Amino acid sequence: MPTGSVEWFDIRTPDPETAKAFYAELFAWTFQPFAPLGEVLGATIWHDGKEIGMITQADGAVVGTASTVLFVYTEDLRGTVDQAVKLGGTVRSEPSMMDAESGAFAELADPTGVPIGVWSMTL
Repeated sequence: MPTGSVEWFDIRTPDPETAKAFYAELFAWTFQPFAPLGEVLGATIWHDGKEIGMITQADGAVVGTASTVLFVYTEDLRGTVDQAVKLGGTVRSEPSMMDAESGAFAELADPTGVPIGVWSMTL
């Protein structure tokens, strides 16, 4: 996949069940519970047989504070995070490895505060 392509997104909402029903109808997305340690933390989003994102309960969310975070692929996760900071962005979550199959990610905010994620197969 080329650097700069959107490869993943998180939908953070105060009402995941309503959101799942909406997206299932609108885009024919399907959902699988995400429970890495036995506790359901949300649901992965599937489309045409490919896992494309996740939907979760937004922490402390109230109506009007939900968000979507796009994750953009990069070959150099740490370099991209450093460059974002140089350009006026901020780090919302430091680079961290999920696992060998899922790769690594970091969450940033652009200079205006808009969240954006970056993802790579390696840390």
